[in-house]
Amino acid sequence: MKKLLVLFVLLLSVVGFSACTNSSNVFEFILDESYTEFVTMATSADYPPYESIVEGEDGKNTVVGVDIEIAKEIAKALGKNLRIVHKGFDFLIEDVRNGKVDFIIAAMTPTPSRAEIIDFSQSYYTEDSVPQVVLIHQDNVSEYVNIEDLNVEGIRVGAQTGSIQAEFAEVFTPNATAKIIQDLNELMNNLQNDQIDALFTEGPVADTRINQGAPFVKLELEILEGYEGNAVGVKKGNTELLSVINQVITDLIASGKITEWLNEYSS
Repeated sequence: MKKLLVLFVLLLSVVGFSACTNSSNVFEFILDESYTEFVTMATSADYPPYESIVEGEDGKNTVVGVDIEIAKEIAKALGKNLRIVHKGFDFLIEDVRNGKVDFIIAAMTPTPSRAEIIDFSQSYYTEDSVPQVVLIHQDNVSEYVNIEDLNVEGIRVGAQTGSIQAEFAEVFTPNATAKIIQDLNELMNNLQNDQIDALFTEGPVADTRINQGAPFVKLELEILEGYEGNAVGVKKGNTELLSVINQVITDLIASGKITEWLNEYSS
C-alpha cells in the first residue's frame, strides 16, 4: 500500500477526453473544459495496478491506475479538474495535513496511527477483496512453503517504506532481516535477482507483476485483525470533502466500476 514537491514546470498536452498536463512529478487532467478550478491529489505512482507512471500515446509520461480513475470521479463530483502530485509514499500524509494537497489516494490503509493525523473515507477495498501476500521467486517454492518458513534468521524480506506491509513484515517475520526502502520497483528487482528472499505486498500488485511475466509465486497472509483495506485520506476536519468522497466510493462500489478497473489494470 502505495508516497516534497521540488519543481513545478507544467507542459501542456492533450490526450483524448482527458487532457493531461505534466512535469516529472505533477500531472494535470482536464476532465471538462467548463471546469475552472483544480482539486489536487497526492499519490506515490509506483504501485500498479493502483497507480503507475507510463508513457502516453503522445510519448510523454502520464499516470494511470485504479486509484487514478477513482480520483477522476471525485474531481468530477466536485466540478473540478484533477491535479496529481507524485512523490515518495512517506511524504503523503504530511502533505495532506499541511494543506499542500486536498486528498491522498495511494492504496493507503487507514491505520490507527495514521487516523490520528488525517481523516479517512470509507474503504474502497477490504481484506475480502484485496488479500495481503508475500511474493517469493518461483525457484524457491519448495523451500518457502508458508510464511513460517520465512521467519528464520538469515532470510531477507522486503517491504516499502511507510507501508502497512512494512508492519506486516515485522509481525510475521521478526526473525528475518528486513529491507525497508522507498522504491517498490527496486524491491521487485531485488526479489527477481535473489537479493531478497521475499517481498510483502498486496495481492493485486503481485498479480500485476506475475501477469507481466515476473517469475514470482504468492503466499497469502491470514486475515489481519484491524486491517481496514484501502481508503482516501483528507485533512483533519474536512468533512465537506470527505462527504463527497464517501458518496463517490459508495456509487463506484455499487456500480462495480472499481472491480472493473482492478481487472483492467492488473492484466
